[in-house]
Formats: sequence, C-alpha cells, structure tokens
Amino acid sequence: MKSAISFSLIVLCLCVFHSGTSFTLYAQQPQQQQQQTIKPSFPVSEVIFIVQLLDKIELKGSEVDALLEVKSLLINPVVNAQKEKKPITELLTIDFKVQQAQVLLSFLQRATLNGADAERYKRFIDTILIAANPKK
Repeated sequence: MKSAISFSLIVLCLCVFHSGTSFTLYAQQPQQQQQQTIKPSFPVSEVIFIVQLLDKIELKGSEVDALLEVKSLLINPVVNAQKEKKPITELLTIDFKVQQAQVLLSFLQRATLNGADAERYKRFIDTILIAANPKK
C-alpha cells in the first residue's frame, strides 16, 4: 500500500511537469509531451547501482524493449565515463524524455532493496523528481 502511494506521488509530480495534463504511464501522449526532456545529474556510482537494481527486477516479455531502452540511457553515459577514466563521484547528466523517466520509475518500483540501499534509491528517485519539477 505504501509503495503504491509513493508511486502515485511520483506520477503526480511528473504530471505537474506537464502543466496539469493528466495521463497514465502507457497512455498515448501528444507529440509535444513525448519530446519534453528532463536532465537529472547523478554520480556515476549511483547510475551503476540503479542499473544493477534493474538487472534484478521481474518483468513480462512485453516489457523487454522498454527496459532495454531505459537501461541503455543509463549504461551509455557510464561506459563513456569509464572510457574517459572519470571518478565514480563524477556527475553524469542524463537526458530522459518524460515518458522514459516514468517507465524507469515504474520499473524501479519493482526493485527489491535491503535497508542499506534505501538512501541511495531515494536519492536517485528524488533527483528525477526535482529535475521534472524544478520550481519546487
């Protein structure tokens, strides 16, 4: 119940970013809304942590393409940072279309965490929400 409420708040915050237009995660959106982007920045280590969480979630066959798309958005900047020998504390700015960020958040809701990872997880989610609604 608590995670359902948290997820609803995440979706609500992302909806505010769309000037009050309501939609669901999988609903067809107008072209302009699909093109809006957010640009959160995360340390390299946090992106690696999230990719590892995504590797452990259960999903349906119909969700494979969406997961691979979201993972590639995360993995490519990490690979580039490693090639450039950037430290794991270096911030990476990742461009997400709003819909991609929503899909990422919905997949992360399925992740199983231990208590030690809770703060890292929350920090990642909060960074996305702040990028989606910078006025707050």
